[in-house]
Amino acid sequence: MSRLVLATCLLAFIGSSVSAQNDRGSLSGTISDPSGAPLDAAPIQLKNKATGAVARTTSKPDGRYTFAPLPPGTYEFSIVMPCCAFGRVKRDITLETGKTVPLDIGLKQTINGSTLGDDPGTLAAAMAKRAKIPTRPVPRISGHSDLSGVWVAIDDPYPEEPQVLPWAAAVIKQRAEGLGKDAPHNHCLPGGLPVPGSSAPFIEKFVQTPLLLVILFEDTAGFRQVFLDGRGHPSNWDPSWLGHSLGKWEGDVLVVDTIGFNDRSWIGSLGGGSLPHTEKLHVTERYRRVDFGHMEAVVTFEDPATFVKPLKINLKFHLVPQEELLEYVCENNHPEHQVGK
Repeated sequence: MSRLVLATCLLAFIGSSVSAQNDRGSLSGTISDPSGAPLDAAPIQLKNKATGAVARTTSKPDGRYTFAPLPPGTYEFSIVMPCCAFGRVKRDITLETGKTVPLDIGLKQTINGSTLGDDPGTLAAAMAKRAKIPTRPVPRISGHSDLSGVWVAIDDPYPEEPQVLPWAAAVIKQRAEGLGKDAPHNHCLPGGLPVPGSSAPFIEKFVQTPLLLVILFEDTAGFRQVFLDGRGHPSNWDPSWLGHSLGKWEGDVLVVDTIGFNDRSWIGSLGGGSLPHTEKLHVTERYRRVDFGHMEAVVTFEDPATFVKPLKINLKFHLVPQEELLEYVCENNHPEHQVGK
């Protein structure tokens, strides 16, 4: 190929690349907390409403973020911060060819949230930062990964939108309008799976033996038992808040199968879950200890009387060996302490 032909092809390629870039749009701005200070590591998602394509990023320490280049179209812009200090953000954004849309977002504090100094995401990061994690392989017990340890759970930063039946949608709307004041946790009743009340600063302890995994947590009820001895679910199990859990190993993944729930708990993302369910709820958890200091879990909620399709939540757990569970006593069930009294 002659130099002239090569140069012509190169110019054509550059021209087509520039043209493709000019056919795109972009979005940029800053994310700030309710005081106006820049917010670092806010999880931001754009979803193309026509194609379903998803783009994700996080804000930088100065609060800035950028999406570029993206095809023109209408996108759903969303931010879901860890429980529970900040309200969710969701709005539609239209991107046009060759244009940059500016969008600055100031997060709002929730009525049931904590003060900015007690923001769960900040506290979880602080726990993880001060954790002294040795460089070791994943410990093992009876040929399987040992999940034992004290952990802090991190909410799914990009939670899946639940697809529910009309009755459940009406309940979710009602709970949102009530700002979650009737949540079981607010009345000293157990939260939902996988680990009730486990958003920072609450932590949980996994204690694993060859035949039993015990999960301890700083919330009402206080523990779960996952039987690893090959037994089946009982046929006469009375519906309960946390159900009956069996575990089996698939390689280094512990699969936990739980049924036997009552219909009173709220489920969803760890801290902000407000989804109803029936006694047909079936929960499957898949735990994998990635390395000595980190664990991941995929939690699937199935309930044909509530969900159009199963709901999946992805969770991360950071080992915090310097922490220890503290006694937590809730007294809101006393008439003088009840909400609205």
